[in-house]
Amino acid sequence: MRIRVTAVAAAVFGCLALTGCTGGTGTADRNTTENAEPATTQGDRDSAGYVTERTITPWPFTVASGNLACAGEAVTFITAEGTYGLNSRARQKHPGPDPIWAGDPNNPGKNISLDAVISRGLELCK
Repeated sequence: MRIRVTAVAAAVFGCLALTGCTGGTGTADRNTTENAEPATTQGDRDSAGYVTERTITPWPFTVASGNLACAGEAVTFITAEGTYGLNSRARQKHPGPDPIWAGDPNNPGKNISLDAVISRGLELCK
């Protein structure tokens, strides 16, 4: 019984910590700017933009999964490591994916193309 209660308490605390539900009025500030991105996190499997190394081939990242988002034609990739701009429009606000961009094993010194990921991300803008 003690273990079950501890596990439940840990789950509730984790939920509160992740969602910021530790107090306040129960309303969140809304960013209404035109370039606002959806509130998604790495591993949000219910998100339309959730992609993994199994859903896009070749997989251009060193992380196993993340979420794509598109706002105003700016495509971003969101992981636990951060948010990365994948196309030139997104790189105006976010760093490029260099820290997680996988090298192309068939072309030493080059990275795997981001074209398939960017195309999938642009579909989210439609």
